[in-house]
Amino acid sequence: MKRSELVYSYFERLLSADNQRDELEIIRAELDGLVFTESNKPIDKSTKVKILEELEDLLKSTPSLEDLSESASYPKSESTASDNSDVLAVIKAMKAKAKQ
Repeated sequence: MKRSELVYSYFERLLSADNQRDELEIIRAELDGLVFTESNKPIDKSTKVKILEELEDLLKSTPSLEDLSESASYPKSESTASDNSDVLAVIKAMKAKAKQ
């Protein structure tokens, strides 16, 4: 799977998740286990950061998760915030940890 496809799949999962923080924890664990297709070696820190930055950019350019969950195409979630700030804060922390 290409990086852009992976990022979009994470994005879609966040949109449909009942609990975005729990879903981000699952995504973090998946990132820690990702390997490059050709070499079968774990992805490096810079690749993790790029994935998280792309996910962050997607979220920043999207209306709030609450607004999306109220539309007909997405299920209503009880745990959404009025904006994406808590999800973005968690992604920011994940990026900082990935850079270490």
